[in-house]
Amino acid sequence: MKDKFYDPKIECIQKDKIEKVQLNKFNKLLKICKKSELYKKVQLPSKIFSLEEMKNIPFTTKDQLRNCYPYGSLTLPLSEVIEVHTSSGTTGNPVPIFLTKKDLETSNKVLARTWFCNGIRKEDIFMMMGDYGLFTGGLLNHYALTYLGAMVIPMGVYSTEKQIKFLRDFKVTSMAGIASHYFRILEKFRELKVNSKELNLKIVIAAGEPYSEETRAHFEKGFGCKFMDQYGLAEINTGLAGECKYKCGLHVPWDYVYPEIINPNTEEILPEGETGELVLTTLDREANPVIRYRTGDITSITYKKCKCGRTTPRISRLKGRVDDILFVKGIKLYPSAIESVLWGMKDLVNPEGWRLKIERIKGIEELTLMVEPKSFNNETKNKIACKLKEELRIRFNICLEKNCFPDHKLKRIIDLRKK
Repeated sequence: MKDKFYDPKIECIQKDKIEKVQLNKFNKLLKICKKSELYKKVQLPSKIFSLEEMKNIPFTTKDQLRNCYPYGSLTLPLSEVIEVHTSSGTTGNPVPIFLTKKDLETSNKVLARTWFCNGIRKEDIFMMMGDYGLFTGGLLNHYALTYLGAMVIPMGVYSTEKQIKFLRDFKVTSMAGIASHYFRILEKFRELKVNSKELNLKIVIAAGEPYSEETRAHFEKGFGCKFMDQYGLAEINTGLAGECKYKCGLHVPWDYVYPEIINPNTEEILPEGETGELVLTTLDREANPVIRYRTGDITSITYKKCKCGRTTPRISRLKGRVDDILFVKGIKLYPSAIESVLWGMKDLVNPEGWRLKIERIKGIEELTLMVEPKSFNNETKNKIACKLKEELRIRFNICLEKNCFPDHKLKRIIDLRKK
């Protein structure tokens, strides 16, 4: 292992060479998938002769994975499975990810590569604040970090005070958690009069939900260290893609998953650089592989060689989810655009604390932005409304309120038009 790359044979391989590997793995995958209830009724070819032919293969959706709960996606005897994790299941049956011994070993190698790309090394004292248990983000990343050789503190979702105590006492050098949780930690820093310069932190990973570059800059200033992004999902694997030190996209392990970007409405494959929905195919999973899974995440992809020297494809930082794109009064609105405007008014508001409610009243769409101000008065409300109208060309009703951050992901959008 060199200090620059974890696995240079894969991270620096040429595109034409990896495509041969991908094609070979995918054809093996086709044979495996036909053994599961999930794909038995799907028209799958016995073999493809080029990756271009993948566009003719049907997509897999989350509803399909939910409908075959609990064991319908398995391709082998249950006795071969050594571990299972699931998605949250908040909107229906949870989606399980089954792991054989080989699956877990492969996961460790691939995720260790992502952590290495983020800048984590064997010498690190790492505090994992992901939720342990069924959630993939805690245990599977924990395994990979120990495989990398780092010392891991399995903190999980203990109180913020305890997390800060361990940051100090164990001289933690790196940590990971849900992005919005770092706002809570910074609030506690202020309450407890913690000086971040006295900590040993060098690299922090904020993942699990999209956040803006303005939010990243806020975190880096507050913690006094680098903040890196990472992408993963329960249906495929956690910690799949991560930034290198140049922060110019998240490197995708193309020997482990095959990425595509599609137009979410027409389902056509989009050219390199265009923004659309990310589709992923597992290339190296035995127990319950997934073909052309529609992630619902909005991003773009580039195959240009990175400044770090890696040739792996890079997806841009997530812009949100397909179901987060708002069409209001004929205008496309991304939640990230609202956040960017609020960061430009950080002298008036706390830009991290906001929610948007959309209603249809007497046939007219009304938007109410609930935001936490520095001071409660009508002048503040008017300034926020005028700036949003100027930047986004949409009129917002402004509601000033005191927000508190949840332990888990913050639900930003409340769209009552669908009800």
